[in-house]
Amino acid sequence: MNAFCLRPLILACGLGASLPAVAQDTSFNLHSGNASLICLYSHTLADDATAHPHQPGVAMRHDFFGNTAANAHTTGRTLLDTPDSTCENAADGSAYWAPSLKLADGTIVPPSYQKAYYTNIAVPSSLRQPVNTPPMALQMLAGDPDGTGPNPRISFLCTGRGYTNTIPTDCVPDPVKGTQLNIGVSFPTCWDGNNLAPMLRPHHGGYNNMAYPNSSGACPSGYPVRIPHVSMNIAYMIGHVRDLTGAQLSIDPRLDAHGKPEQERWGSLYSAHADFFNGWQPNAIHFMVEYCLNKGRACHREIPYSFTEPEADAMVVDGEGRHTRLGGDIKLATEAAQGTATPQSHFFMRFSIPGGADKLPPRFTPQYKIQIHGANITGASGGMLQVYTTDINWNEHNLTMDSAPACGGKLAGRLFLDGQFQYREIDVTEAVQTARQAGQTLISFCVKAARQGNAYGFHSREGAHKPVLYLRAVKELPY
Repeated sequence: MNAFCLRPLILACGLGASLPAVAQDTSFNLHSGNASLICLYSHTLADDATAHPHQPGVAMRHDFFGNTAANAHTTGRTLLDTPDSTCENAADGSAYWAPSLKLADGTIVPPSYQKAYYTNIAVPSSLRQPVNTPPMALQMLAGDPDGTGPNPRISFLCTGRGYTNTIPTDCVPDPVKGTQLNIGVSFPTCWDGNNLAPMLRPHHGGYNNMAYPNSSGACPSGYPVRIPHVSMNIAYMIGHVRDLTGAQLSIDPRLDAHGKPEQERWGSLYSAHADFFNGWQPNAIHFMVEYCLNKGRACHREIPYSFTEPEADAMVVDGEGRHTRLGGDIKLATEAAQGTATPQSHFFMRFSIPGGADKLPPRFTPQYKIQIHGANITGASGGMLQVYTTDINWNEHNLTMDSAPACGGKLAGRLFLDGQFQYREIDVTEAVQTARQAGQTLISFCVKAARQGNAYGFHSREGAHKPVLYLRAVKELPY
């Protein structure tokens, strides 16, 4: 017999066996948690808000990605106040920058894009560990602008060849597209917990606010706060080049006696480096850490712009349990009625509507989705659930089948799910938009099994995998 409690769903055992146990200490058993997104090339400036803050024009040529207003005067406040970004997810208003590339023939090649990866791996080890949410305006740098040899934090890839820490000399150009060069930059993951920026002034040899863990994944003394591993993969289309030995990257210019640039300078590819200035919407990067990296989930680019957890949720059951109050349970469940043997059960969730839709750049269309963790608890086959909007006036601690709002009428969404316990998504965009237009700040949903024969169990807001309602703002890019 299935280990889950089946008939009647609530009265026999309160669904006590319906949800899998969740380990409390995940330090050594995390799966690979990750998020990633592409940011197109934005602009080029001789600015560097990390090494030369508020000194426009005195740095090396840098190619910028992400926040379109990034420059020498960039701060955390300006990143949040400027919503426009070249990234495919509107939640990422961060600024990413790297030195410009010049080929051996003197051609300066703008990058096509950079892909940023966020993971729970304590690089250079392969250990996956829980991480903390990076603070707004955290600045990081990686690589060495004075480098003259291979750097384990910098990698190169070109068409026809794999990643290497040495300069590629044997690329195999695609007959049509030519050669693509990728430069990978791996940022440190251990923060000192105090300084948002490296203290590099007046030169690059100053104290760094970040450090790399050791080969066992342990952070060094003085850098106790573990944050996500961020890496950039910068892509250039460079024609039919095979040997990159003569390619160069911009380095800081020679300055005159008055501190003004007087000569542009270039170094080898070994001078590769990059900067990251955190401008993620705070709600978004918190979601990335807590719902993706620390739960070992691959979220890719699907990081919400903002989200809310339920302010209330509860299930109700008919029949003998119609007066039973189940608010505060760690479980939510629904099962269609089958005569007197199986009473109807369904559940309610009430959320504050996530904010931010009015701040999105015009090219982003807002979507609203419920994310909920559960499965068909009676078997592996799939089944359909229906989601309805309901009256918002109910109290989870007093909710029973007799006192619950009507569950039916205006359909908000559907969910088809099988017996695999995992996060599920329900698109409720139209329902939330309608509520917003009516001036509502709260919205309530009821989830109900559509057909007889299956029961479905989920984590409640008191469970290990809380439901959320989130605002999504993602746009397809041509890469």
